[in-house]
Order: sequence, then C-alpha cells, then structure tokens
Amino acid sequence: MDEIQFIKSIDASFPYDDEGKWMDLIIKGGQVSENASFMVLHEICRAPKEVAAELRLKMLYEWDKRYTHPIKELVLASGKAIIEGRDIPVETAMDYLIQISKFKGLYNALAIVYFSCDDIDGNVDDLYNQIINVWENP
Repeated sequence: MDEIQFIKSIDASFPYDDEGKWMDLIIKGGQVSENASFMVLHEICRAPKEVAAELRLKMLYEWDKRYTHPIKELVLASGKAIIEGRDIPVETAMDYLIQISKFKGLYNALAIVYFSCDDIDGNVDDLYNQIINVWENP
C-alpha cells in the first residue's frame, strides 16, 4: 500500500474503539512513510469529540514510543494541545511551521500544528499556505 492509499484508508475512519487495529496502524504508518505516520497522529489528535481525551493521549504516547523524527517533539506538543483543548501561541505555531517546512511533504505534521492555535489574524494560515506552495511549486 502506498502513502496515498494508506492515508485514504484511515481518513475519517480511524478505528478508535479497537486497540489492536489502531496499534497496527501506528506501526504500519511508520512503515509506509513519514507523512503517513504523521497522518496517524493527525487522526489521533483530531478525533471526534466522543473519543475520550484519555484514550487519545494513550494513542499519542504509543505513537511517540514507535516513531522518531527531528520535528517529532514539536508536533507532539501541538497534538497534545489539541487533545487537551488548549491553543499553543501563534508565534510558537509559526516557529513550528518554519521548522517543519524543511521536511518537504510532511503535510500531516504541518496540519497538526496548523490546527493547534487560534489564528485570529490569519498569520498561521498565510504561512501554512506559503509552505504548501513552496513544496508543490519548487
């Protein structure tokens, strides 16, 4: 299965209620690609509200144990903020996006940070779109 197929297979259909399945997806995401692994984390962080925060944090910690990447910690901090229902500062989000921008194609890592702040002025939105544009139009 390639990255796009994997992402489509879990987008909006993540098996939150089946620990064996979500654990397998955490492992498989890392085997498919870096972006696929961050898609798993994206699904964990942005789960429907009926999925308990405690379960989502458990999933986040399982993902953390099985994946390494230079931007992992900042994406985890953003994801944890989403799960806990708090915003990271806009300046922090912008700094994180700039750090992620060095790793072309990590769209899902970018998205986690994007959704972790309250961007009233649109600065994060503008930077996010600029990064996507550079990645897609080098």
